Amino acid sequence: MKLLAVETCLGACSVALLDGQTALAHRTQVMDRGHAEALAPMVQAMMVGHDFASLDRLAITVGPGTFTGQRVGLSFMRGLRLALNKPLIGITSLEAMAAAAHAETNTARVAALHDARRGEAYLALIENGAMTLPPRVLTFAAAIDAIRAFGPCALAGTGAPAAHEKLGDAFTLSTIRQPDALFVAKLAQALPAPAPDAPPPAPLYLRAPDAKLPGGKELVTLFVDGADALAVLHAQSFAQPWDAASLVSLMAGSGVFAFVARSGFVLARAAGGEAEILTLAVIPAARGRGLGRDLMQAAAAHAGILGAKTLFLEVGTDNPAALALYNGLGFNRAGTRKGYYDTGSQMGRDALVLKAALPLAGKLP
Repeated sequence: MKLLAVETCLGACSVALLDGQTALAHRTQVMDRGHAEALAPMVQAMMVGHDFASLDRLAITVGPGTFTGQRVGLSFMRGLRLALNKPLIGITSLEAMAAAAHAETNTARVAALHDARRGEAYLALIENGAMTLPPRVLTFAAAIDAIRAFGPCALAGTGAPAAHEKLGDAFTLSTIRQPDALFVAKLAQALPAPAPDAPPPAPLYLRAPDAKLPGGKELVTLFVDGADALAVLHAQSFAQPWDAASLVSLMAGSGVFAFVARSGFVLARAAGGEAEILTLAVIPAARGRGLGRDLMQAAAAHAGILGAKTLFLEVGTDNPAALALYNGLGFNRAGTRKGYYDTGSQMGRDALVLKAALPLAGKLP
């Protein structure tokens, strides 16, 4: 089996080409930033003499890590997945570090601990290749307590030296500080291939984004967890909001996904070559700044990745701002639903059914 793997989540950029147990090529470069500029040339140089069409599968780290780093690697490999029609497998950055530490120390138990800053750490506990504690973000003190309760093990990641000082010599300090694409490839090679209709790997975000984009724009990321936070945003955006239980119920449905920012979110569903926007919520204080457009474009791009060719939504006939937004994104009227929005009065507000081909008009965020 021939496999191309990429890793960009943390403080390095690495690529690897594996054929069975043989590493055909492997490149890595330590860097805090610049992954977007470095990745494509590294892959191109590594693939000299090798045909992309000969690959059997692809692999990528999904996180945890920096928001930019995660997006760089996932975007690149999702593009290859579509272009080559090859399965793409996601591996966490902490699993990759644990696998490298196991290979170095031959220790069955491994704690992968990466400094997440602000006194926090990303932690995963692995025993004999099985995840005992899935990746999560904890205070550094809580992470140390979890490792101590786990028992003697190898330590990997940027937080490993500080953890070793706290835990003592019963815990083996490995030299592994960053995930490496070579071990991403080895882990992905051992997993079953995803189903042909399975969605591509999604980024693993363990805490809300705190990055600032140019021009004061808000960072839009794929939603992972926290329906209560979405319910708060919905309540601030609509007179008749959805509660957390309703949102949880919706998100449990097949093909449902969401993108979230500090001041809004979009909830959508994709199935059978079509997608629909279930709700787009932007709090009043953030309106008119392009956030709704960014959320829509992110949802549309993800729906396209899931195989959707057309995107539908409903919008009130008395909502000119929303109508202007959707018109600018290439939506056209497909029908009308009389009394669609229940306002509590005898006659509800009418809704227009809008339809757009994917990809949407305009530049993606």
